[in-house]
Amino acid sequence: MAAVHESAMTQVTASASAAPQVRSTGKKKTIGAVLKEVKVEFPDVTLSKIRFLESEGLLCPSRSSSGYRRYSQSDIDRLRYILTVQRDNYLPLKVIKEQLDEIDAGNAAGDGLASVTPLVTADQFREAAVVSLSRAELAERAGCAVDFVSELVRVGLLTPDTMDMFDGDDLLVAETAVKLSEFGLDARHLKTVRTAATREADLVALAASPMRKSRAASGQQKAVEMGREMTALLVTLHGTLVKRQVNNELGK
Repeated sequence: MAAVHESAMTQVTASASAAPQVRSTGKKKTIGAVLKEVKVEFPDVTLSKIRFLESEGLLCPSRSSSGYRRYSQSDIDRLRYILTVQRDNYLPLKVIKEQLDEIDAGNAAGDGLASVTPLVTADQFREAAVVSLSRAELAERAGCAVDFVSELVRVGLLTPDTMDMFDGDDLLVAETAVKLSEFGLDARHLKTVRTAATREADLVALAASPMRKSRAASGQQKAVEMGREMTALLVTLHGTLVKRQVNNELGK
């Protein structure tokens, strides 16, 4: 692998980490010295982790005549970048490697690499699949009892139409609720999720309202597209915050 472009990686590490950066003296460091240096900012990192990143092609330190790894300052900057985007942006190693390859090729600006990969996209918030299910049919498709469906309706997670029929979104909600029930979360627990979703939907509606009320012929469609994009961003934000909080609660 080509060495990381010095100026690009300097920009990346400066924007990705607030920790003081050690100026390069030209002297290369052992893996133990590197671990000691980065462990201040990344206490969970281990020698095995650094070796694993090398085995996956994300790091490529030089070797001494006796076969020991030797890390330059650019190697350490590269390691800091990897650890930072893993911790802060939850990027998979495959994506990080692609970003680093772009830096190596001189095709990417350092300050633009640490962008968040959304958990969902706007395209996933198109209209629900054209499905019309009775309460009994929904229960059968979701793999639960009719009483469970009725409880989901009672707490507001399912919203049948005036004919007591359910659509594709209702089916997805029911299937997800069934899976969560296997972990001991029943409909009562999921009321908090519905409440949070309602509040977030209100934020989207508030932001899109001026465009929806526009007299322009395309105003309604633009409001719909804006709503989808905002929904995807809010779901990504919500999911990331939940993940972070769970990690904190469970000690990662």
